[in-house]
Amino acid sequence: MKSQLIFLLCFSIAIQSVFAQQLQMTAATFTSESGKEVLAEVGTIEVPENRNNPNSAKIPVHFIKLKSSNPTPTSPIFYLEGGPGSSCTWQASNPRYLENWLPYLELGDVILVDQRGTGAETERTLFIWQKELPKNLFVDAKASQKHFNTMSHEALKTFNDRGVDLQGYTTIENATDLDVLRQALGYSKISLFGFSYGTHLGQTYMKYYPDYVENAILIGVEGFNDTFKLPLAMDIQLHKIALLSNNDATINKDIPDLVALYKKVITKLTTNPVEVEITSALTGAPLKVLVGSYGLNLILRIDIGDASDIPVLPKLLYSIDQGDYSLLQWFVQKRHQMVYGIHGMSITMDAASGASASRMVRIEEENQKSFFKNVVNMSTLKNWPTPDVGEDFRAPLVTDIPTLFLSGTLDFNTPPYQAEQVRWGYTNSHHIVVKNAGHEQIVYHPKAQETILRFLKRENIDDATMSYPPLQFIPVTGTSKDLWHPSLGEE
Repeated sequence: MKSQLIFLLCFSIAIQSVFAQQLQMTAATFTSESGKEVLAEVGTIEVPENRNNPNSAKIPVHFIKLKSSNPTPTSPIFYLEGGPGSSCTWQASNPRYLENWLPYLELGDVILVDQRGTGAETERTLFIWQKELPKNLFVDAKASQKHFNTMSHEALKTFNDRGVDLQGYTTIENATDLDVLRQALGYSKISLFGFSYGTHLGQTYMKYYPDYVENAILIGVEGFNDTFKLPLAMDIQLHKIALLSNNDATINKDIPDLVALYKKVITKLTTNPVEVEITSALTGAPLKVLVGSYGLNLILRIDIGDASDIPVLPKLLYSIDQGDYSLLQWFVQKRHQMVYGIHGMSITMDAASGASASRMVRIEEENQKSFFKNVVNMSTLKNWPTPDVGEDFRAPLVTDIPTLFLSGTLDFNTPPYQAEQVRWGYTNSHHIVVKNAGHEQIVYHPKAQETILRFLKRENIDDATMSYPPLQFIPVTGTSKDLWHPSLGEE
């Protein structure tokens, strides 16, 4: 027995020594919007870029530990941002966002984690196109695909020169990073707080490291087999918005049928693409681009699930039909930076998660019927090195981990039925559907934080409901003193 204790002690010391070499932290203080100072530690932990390669390079994963003042803290919250490819450590230095975390710090620590290849490490897997852009990128899918294939060829050469191993950019590797960080920080269990892709990552951690999860909050749920979207889901979203628009007295006198108007505008742009002048996100110089039906569909693909942009979509279609392209110009300006680069982490993560064979068959079948077949799932880049996480990864999870799901009725990206499909395997869960919320609005509902905190305290939340007021559309003619959207210019 004594020899066993000595062995365990030595093993524990050895593990602590390894983590000490991997982990670096510096004390910091951040100030919230209300002026409250939050003690923190800004850190990195070094991990292999590809754990399947014994000669893998080491890369840092950045995080910020916001310290709780609770003398008997609960399990810490690990926040998992969306994307894949988005950072979250910046929230600590943003007073408004830090303010949102204060109530959670009354329970325990909050760990803001930048996933591998994001935040300060984005540049390792980011390629920026420095050459002139083709003018017809927003005209049709073929022109766009040609540009991205050319750009991806250049990106892969650049990544090779940097020594990047894209085979290591999978959600399973992301989840393993989380567990390495958990161990290094000395937590026996953690609570997961995931948004969008962060829910995909959170479920992965729950599948591979279930013994270390206390609770999970999953907002805007993307299941293991949901990375590639169903095209007809976007058509349904358009028809839902049309029903609301067609019944809106401020809209229907000018647009009695929004879907009919959409079809008319698409035909117009297919036949005669329009030229708009924007400012290059790369050089700041004026840039003229042609916009066809593909460009409009691409804009809708990004914004049709965001309740902050949905109210102006009827006016966008109406203005194009009337020969006014100012709103279209605003949306192209807002979104055109996507054609300037390739984020290797983001593309590889999604491609690795992939889809089952049966889902791919369904996607192809729906592509034949959908208005949006060329934009719902962007075409696969040629010769892109995609690691395969396999069908076991995409298999459903069955678990009794206490989990709170939140969805929005106007969220096209992660519709509520996806959460219900995932939830089928969860024996201890709640699902709150926020009425009139889009993808970005779910977590900001005034009752969301209160409900999440009640859930974390293991209080009964069966009575919790959330709803935003019904959508109000921007009038397509004239102005409204009560309704405004950034595309309209100054308030």
